[in-house]
Amino acid sequence: MKDLKLIIEELIEYGKVHLDLNDLDAIYVRNLLLHRLNEDAPYDKEVDLSFIKDLTVPDVLLDELRETLSSKGFENIELLLVEIMGMISPMPSAVSERVLELEKQEPGKGLDYLFNLEIKNNYIQKTAIDRNIYFKKEYPDNFLEITINLSKPEKKNTDIAKLLTKQAVKYPQCLLCLENLGYAGRSDHPARENIRIVPLTLHGEKWFLQYSPYAYFDHHAIIINQEHHNMSINDNTFIKLLEFVDVFPTFFVGSNADLPIVGGSILNHEHYQGGLHLLPVFYSKDRKVFFKTSTMKVSSLNWYNTVIRIEGTNINEISEYCKKLFHTWINYDDEEVDVISHTGTTRHSTITPIARKVDNKYQINLILRNNRCNEQYPDGIFHAHKEYHHIKQEGIGLIEAMGLFILPPRLKRQMSYVEEILTSSTDMKEYLAKYEELSIHEDMIKTLINQHGQNLTKEKAHEVVNDYLATTCKNILCNTAVFKADEKGLNALDKFMEKVGE
Repeated sequence: MKDLKLIIEELIEYGKVHLDLNDLDAIYVRNLLLHRLNEDAPYDKEVDLSFIKDLTVPDVLLDELRETLSSKGFENIELLLVEIMGMISPMPSAVSERVLELEKQEPGKGLDYLFNLEIKNNYIQKTAIDRNIYFKKEYPDNFLEITINLSKPEKKNTDIAKLLTKQAVKYPQCLLCLENLGYAGRSDHPARENIRIVPLTLHGEKWFLQYSPYAYFDHHAIIINQEHHNMSINDNTFIKLLEFVDVFPTFFVGSNADLPIVGGSILNHEHYQGGLHLLPVFYSKDRKVFFKTSTMKVSSLNWYNTVIRIEGTNINEISEYCKKLFHTWINYDDEEVDVISHTGTTRHSTITPIARKVDNKYQINLILRNNRCNEQYPDGIFHAHKEYHHIKQEGIGLIEAMGLFILPPRLKRQMSYVEEILTSSTDMKEYLAKYEELSIHEDMIKTLINQHGQNLTKEKAHEVVNDYLATTCKNILCNTAVFKADEKGLNALDKFMEKVGE
């Protein structure tokens, strides 16, 4: 077990090398750490700190600190680690000023600075993110990206039990609110002393950008309204997205839909998501160009769900067209293809909009969504159908609608069992009896055995299972298409676009 005073010196050096901690502030922070960790004076022996410069993440230091604090009887150690990383990080105002200063020098430079800082201060959980399973599946016209998300920590039963007797706290109001900045956390709310943000203005409203601690893709950012109010796709949404890509032209930005089933997991606080990564839908080609002028082009995409792409040079012209299409769509009915916009006063239709800049032109992709349910599809007509729920039954939000699937962690374990079956002569029923959780995959297993047998190599079994997962994800995206990619569906889409007009 390492001396706590020595670990403090390592943390100070780490802050100097990786987190812009200057010599004067280092004296101040050292004293804060000594007080917080119940030490009366700094380490007074010689110490070799040369290894600090080679660290890409603070895991080694945090592991040492975790072990030493535990041996000394400290409680709530994980919350304390976040607090300490916040202490050795620059103040939020200094970070935001630096980001904007660097962005003026070169687009993307400031966002890179923030991203790397947040990895180094452990807000972005890089080590956990690197554990995620990822593969890419190519198809003749498109590709999909599949991830099994292993990075988000699961709640322990003991933590859940504590919540039963804990009085509800309404601060911060939600996980996205600005007052999370510097918040110490509690058993049911994460600590945020090490988060840093960038304030910005979109269409006269105060917003801010932060990174996701458990990123689904490169530079995964969340752009959040400073006011706590519900998600809303409205006339101002399109101009706000376009203004964002003017400020940060290296990023795409999109909004989840504002209705259940077709929206994201957080509907009570308006926010967008964006990042550096080019998701599969961006590579999709035009299916049909509806009209093209010197300043704007409107087309539908050869993609699995229903996407209208608007490209042009005039931000106001694009925004006005998006508004026209949006208002047409949310009131549009075509019962021949199950598109019904309202049941009484309840609206079913909405849009998932995504903006980016390509060669100094604006591009907006509008994914048409509808959350109506019926007797045949009680979870949603344009939602993942029941035969795919063993792989994914959660809502298909912005990121997945664009071709990057985030599958639940249980699949890593369950698919390893399926691969084992495909490489073994043991009867499938024995495995189903041994692993009860495999019962939801019984039809899948039968299908794969019928197609491939049970004498596969480990490598081939892994390939077969991944292909099955990717095909399922593709089929789920097709389920979400409000106008299917068959003659009837495409004719219905053309009919809708005629209604929108030029």
